[in-house]
Amino acid sequence: MRLANYSHLLLVLQLLLLVGKASAHSDLQFDGFFADVGAGYRNVTAGSSSTLTFRGNPIPYSMSSSTPSNSMAIVSAGYNFALAPNYYLGIGANISPASGLAQQTSIVAFNKTYSVTGVKPLYNYGVFLAPGMLLGSGLIYAKVGSQTQVVNSNTGSNFMGYLLGLGYKQPIYESIYAFGEFDYSKYQSQTITRSIGTSSGTINASINSAPQNIRFLLGLGYQF
Repeated sequence: MRLANYSHLLLVLQLLLLVGKASAHSDLQFDGFFADVGAGYRNVTAGSSSTLTFRGNPIPYSMSSSTPSNSMAIVSAGYNFALAPNYYLGIGANISPASGLAQQTSIVAFNKTYSVTGVKPLYNYGVFLAPGMLLGSGLIYAKVGSQTQVVNSNTGSNFMGYLLGLGYKQPIYESIYAFGEFDYSKYQSQTITRSIGTSSGTINASINSAPQNIRFLLGLGYQF
């Protein structure tokens, strides 16, 4: 995602927080169950390396991969425990549908370009801890947890990884709050193998991929 999109998201977040500060009920307590829905942008990158062989011998090649950045939505729910005045610890889970688009890799070998279809993500889910601290009438919080990217079983195995995040919740009306959040997740690498048919024989490709995910979210939630 381009820098301009980041700026637009930050501007919208600032406006939400200003509106929240003007209308918030300062007596909103953040302990107890919560649920929220967010939307934003996800930027996926995948560090890739590969090896190509033809008749058992390595061959020279060049490779490029498409990793689409796209809009996304996420649903989260959990429970905040009050540890001390102004301090909380949240435990929760989230789920987010993926684009459903398979990663496409273009390989140039023997002066020809071949397209190789990679893994096809279906959805992401995870669990997290979220320590937080009151800041004015809102709550600033961090997130740390595990994240799993579920993929179509015909294209590969699920990716296991971790989640780090930072966010802010601002009451806007009674028990309703607005939030903004930045998340980063990284997944363990895995290797897929593909066979590419050519007029001269079969090229065997071994492609190692380690996806990383950055997402910016804005949303609304309810504190029960």
